[in-house]
Amino acid sequence: MADQIVVVTDIDASLLEPGSRFLPDERAALAFLAERGIPLVINSSRSRAEIERLHHTLNIVTPFISEHGSALFLPHQWLPFVADRARPAVGGHVVDFGRRYYEVVDTLRLVCRELNLEIVSFAELSIDEVAQELGVPSAEAQLVKLREYTELFRIEDESEATLSRLFKALRRRGLRCCQRGRHFLVSATPNRAESLRTLKGLWKRAWGEHVMVGLGDSEDDVSWLQFVDVPIFIENGRSGIPARVLRKLPTVRLTERHGRLGWSDAVFEFVGKAIASREPAARSQGR
Repeated sequence: MADQIVVVTDIDASLLEPGSRFLPDERAALAFLAERGIPLVINSSRSRAEIERLHHTLNIVTPFISEHGSALFLPHQWLPFVADRARPAVGGHVVDFGRRYYEVVDTLRLVCRELNLEIVSFAELSIDEVAQELGVPSAEAQLVKLREYTELFRIEDESEATLSRLFKALRRRGLRCCQRGRHFLVSATPNRAESLRTLKGLWKRAWGEHVMVGLGDSEDDVSWLQFVDVPIFIENGRSGIPARVLRKLPTVRLTERHGRLGWSDAVFEFVGKAIASREPAARSQGR
């Protein structure tokens, strides 16, 4: 029987949005986890700086995965050993899965020149211009700019043919691209699964068997949700779970409400069930 429950969550379009305040339901769900000592691990396309700011807000010190699976950050003294491939970083160690930021940006620029495509790359924007692009305060935009592995950009011509040409050219150079609202994120990380699998292996090695609950809200989350024990899909307002997701995640649970309220429901309903399922076994072992 697993001794611990671990919650891994995406925060894009769920949990706390940039520039917003916690909803009462979110506060209650976060308190529910904290009171039971259940670790909350963030797995996001956001930068390390953005996630660390959220860690500070939530008053948590746990590992996290940044920039679309590009890096796994391990806080100081979280592990009783130094993880393989980990290098020292401010506040702990990091395991890299992607290529450095300047390499990704240089390759993106080269591909766009070859295809004669006009893009607006965040590397070329000031903090104030990024704030305007995203509709966030300048303080948030500054954290967005502190990317280490991936680049955000907007393309002038969003026709299907143009995007197809761009994505194929990027793939030939070892980059992949996904949409983030009106912007695109380009990365050299093959998928988001390797970082999650590495975290899961480290957790087992350090602390033993555990139940890992995963919360995501898009098809892009499927690659890593396949490797958690309890996958949960937060309703995103698009009429349930896509068939492609169900084929890959046949045991996935779906929340009724969407977005931040759906995230809170997932914690109470599905994490609560995971806790309840452990209690009878714990009582029987204590006899």
